[in-house]
Amino acid sequence: MTQTMVHFDYVSKRFRLGASHDSLGDLIAAGVRRLVKREVSQPKDVFWALRDVDFTVGRGESVGIIGPNGAGKSTVLKLLSGIIQPNGGSVSVHGRLAALIEVGAGFHGDLTGRENIFLNGNILGMGRREIRSKLDDIVAFAGLERFLDTPVKRYSSGMYARLGFSIASHVEPEVLLVDEVLSVGDAVFRLRCMDRMRQLVAAGTTLVFVTHDLDQMQTICARAIVLENGSVAFAGSSRDAVTEYMKAMSRSYAHRGLEINGDDVQSPAATVHDLTLTDEQGETLVWARPNETIHAELSFSLVRDVPRLIVELNMRASIAENLISVNSGRGGTYFEGRTGRHTLRLTLPNVPVSGGQYLWNVRMWDADTGAPLIDTPFRFPMVVDDGGAATGALALPHQWSHVGPTRTLTQASATVPGVTVTPTAALEGTP
Repeated sequence: MTQTMVHFDYVSKRFRLGASHDSLGDLIAAGVRRLVKREVSQPKDVFWALRDVDFTVGRGESVGIIGPNGAGKSTVLKLLSGIIQPNGGSVSVHGRLAALIEVGAGFHGDLTGRENIFLNGNILGMGRREIRSKLDDIVAFAGLERFLDTPVKRYSSGMYARLGFSIASHVEPEVLLVDEVLSVGDAVFRLRCMDRMRQLVAAGTTLVFVTHDLDQMQTICARAIVLENGSVAFAGSSRDAVTEYMKAMSRSYAHRGLEINGDDVQSPAATVHDLTLTDEQGETLVWARPNETIHAELSFSLVRDVPRLIVELNMRASIAENLISVNSGRGGTYFEGRTGRHTLRLTLPNVPVSGGQYLWNVRMWDADTGAPLIDTPFRFPMVVDDGGAATGALALPHQWSHVGPTRTLTQASATVPGVTVTPTAALEGTP
């Protein structure tokens, strides 16, 4: 049985909203103000950042924690690292812990990079001899050789992140906590960080990774926890967690100007009722095949006349990148949008993407004024089944043939959904 390294046992955490007294000076100043102005201390609103959050992480597991802003992700990491204490439940972390929670955490601005390596390494549990033995590796990984003896207050945020991650990852921790801090590094360094985290997990380190980068999370984390409004909305495989994350983002998005009632998404100008995907026979698709025709049927209502209506459909596998974007206006197609209910159909001869869960959103504009009418969350799902044959983002039609000398081949064919791959001939040659 896998040893439990992290245990969040029905943890709750609350904060008081309003002015806070983080230092003795703040506390004294507040007391003086109350005396001079005869102020009466007012009760502050209580905000529950976490409510009964429960999960465990075993040795060598990598778990992502994702969710909309304000869901409680960073609070989880601060509780795990011991920065704050819970108001309910208990938090247990076993083994040497290294945490990279915010840029420059634990650094002293007036000390040099070299001095901060010794300071930070010691805070994380390394002895002076161990730090000396790893100093060159830490500096090389961070790529800061030229700036090693420069005070870190002159470092950029990216340099802070590089040095902080390099120190934390060379502690050889049993539990590593990583926040969204890696987003400030350059692309090459982020790839190196991902490789380093994979190496640590393969060696038995337990990783808890908070991020909004769903692709990063899926490449390194076997499972994930989706937080929403301080509670666990989903816990399971990282791929399924992405779908639940998108739903959570949709609900969060709704609070910023859209209203979601049942299947309807409403704005002051328009209501999207549904987006239905069908095959060529008109049957609703449970899943789609790449390179086969699909029809997207959009049902919506307008609250006023829009003489020239532009409609756009976007398909994504993650928040950050459009895989397919079809805009009627770019093709010179405008619809007469009279007040009332409408149905539009978009036909796609093929959707050449690899298997997985995808989501669509709908956008509309008034072409004459340029005013946006609605931009729905990514809430309309589509599952693509490529039979496990495709890799990468796309499933492209292709054909293999053998042109070199080899032993006799047996005539065979491999079928990819929508694609048949057949050797051109059975060739004979010298083995």
